[in-house]
Amino acid sequence: MALVFVSRRRHMSIILPHRRAASVLCLLAGATLPVLAPSAAAAPVASLQAWPAKQPTPPLKLAGLDGGDWDLARLRGKVVVVNFWASWCGPCVAELPLLGALAGREAWRDRVAVVGVNYKESLDAIQAFGAAHPIPYAQARDRSGEAFKVWTLGVMPTTILVDRQGRARWRSTGELTAGDERLQRAIEALLAE
Repeated sequence: MALVFVSRRRHMSIILPHRRAASVLCLLAGATLPVLAPSAAAAPVASLQAWPAKQPTPPLKLAGLDGGDWDLARLRGKVVVVNFWASWCGPCVAELPLLGALAGREAWRDRVAVVGVNYKESLDAIQAFGAAHPIPYAQARDRSGEAFKVWTLGVMPTTILVDRQGRARWRSTGELTAGDERLQRAIEALLAE
C-alpha cells in the first residue's frame, strides 16, 4: 500500500510505495524545513525542468472518462500539457483554474491541448468531483498508477509539456501558480519551433 506525504509548505504531494520510505522522507523533511522556511515563501512553488535528454518519451495510452481509449499519439501536431492529478491532492485542485485558463486560451486554440490524468480514482469519484469542480479540458484515467510511475518523479501534481512531434520536453513538479509564467513561456517556445 502506498502512503501519501502532503507538504503544504512545498505545495505538492509525494506518493511513497513503502512505509520505510515515508519515514525517511518525513525525517528528512523535518530536518530541512526550518532551513528552507525563510526562503520558501519567496521561491517559486513548482519546479520546471527539462525532460532528461537520454530518457525516451514513454507511450501514454489510457482510458477516457467516456470509457473509450485515449492516446497521446493522436495529439501529434499540438503542444500537449499533461497534468497528473487526484481529487484528494490539495495542490492539484488549487491549480485546476490555471490549467482551465491555459486550455481556454484563444491564441492557442487548435495548437495546444490540455489533458488531466487522474491517479487511481474510480470513475464515480472523478465524475462527482467534476460535478463540483468543472474541468474544461480532456480527462483520462490512470487506473493502475503505472503511467504516473513512468512519467513522474512520484510528486503530485506533475505537469509534462509534450512538443508537436510527441516528445516530452519539460516536467513541472508541484503546484502551478498564476504568477509563475515559466510554463506559459515554455509552451510559447514549443509553439515557435
